[in-house]
Amino acid sequence: MRPIYFTLIALIFFSCRNAAEKEQEETTSEAPEPKMTASTKNYTSQKWHFSAEIPEGFEIFEGELPGESPVINFFDPEIEEEPPFAIHNDAEDAYIAVLPKGFGVDAPGGPRRSFKEWKGDLPLSFQADPESSYAYLLENGEPWAISVRFQTPPPGWNEYGSIYVFYEVNNFRAECFSSNTGEEVDMKECNPMEGDAMKFYGEVSEEKRSALNDILESLYFTDPNRERREIEELIKVEQPQENSTVSSPLKISGKARGYWFFEASAPVRLVSESGKVLAEKYISATDDWMTEDWVPFEAELEFKTKEKRGYLIFNRANASGKPEHDRVMRIPVVFN
Repeated sequence: MRPIYFTLIALIFFSCRNAAEKEQEETTSEAPEPKMTASTKNYTSQKWHFSAEIPEGFEIFEGELPGESPVINFFDPEIEEEPPFAIHNDAEDAYIAVLPKGFGVDAPGGPRRSFKEWKGDLPLSFQADPESSYAYLLENGEPWAISVRFQTPPPGWNEYGSIYVFYEVNNFRAECFSSNTGEEVDMKECNPMEGDAMKFYGEVSEEKRSALNDILESLYFTDPNRERREIEELIKVEQPQENSTVSSPLKISGKARGYWFFEASAPVRLVSESGKVLAEKYISATDDWMTEDWVPFEAELEFKTKEKRGYLIFNRANASGKPEHDRVMRIPVVFN
């Protein structure tokens, strides 16, 4: 049985290309360059209650995986294989797998950090469960894959519903080290279930990462029982303005609808352009928040960074945890 067991393990890891599932810095301008947005097409699933903008050049697949598991793929047409794409594919493949009912196989291998532990930031318009969502990391610390789970499933999804993102990794290489000796062993003999450690190496394609993150940023869930309002109808930030130069302490002010808050507060965070979280706090309503009218708010953030640009991110206080009730506003800023 032991040789068969190792063979199965090896097949799982080698199906991901040898054990993997797979700034330019501006120095003269004070303001961020406008983000050039390629043509996109809107994708909306009435059945699974979500929408996203798909960049030109990416393709869409709707179908099922083995076990009648529904899947929606947004994928790079340069992938040699045919969809559907699930969780185990070549490291060079760039795609998103939306799995409303989950998929009963092992997660990607290699080092990973939960969102609670990971210091990065993703441009999500909804809140992920920080305990069960993961970033899968190369040895240089870059995520090569992301898995997103929910505290409360979106409408029509079950508790296993998830979204997987796989960035294209060039020059991918995998190593395995024995838990007994610490020495490198052949990937065919690698047994992480008994403590062997895997390490992944490579370079993530910035172009494909940007395209997939754009999809993530645009993806939102809808409540079938209410109309979705534009973000400008929910929150207005007066200070700082978009692309303004900011320094620490950063004073924040504006107004939002009363239902943006819970117990008179709502989350706000400052992240660098590279995704590092610089500060997290709450905006505080300065008037009665139990209303549907506009309510003024304020906050102050202290931070340190050597980067030149970042984003101020306002989240609606969503006590229900339902992703269809999440709303986010992102404001680009320049660091002084």
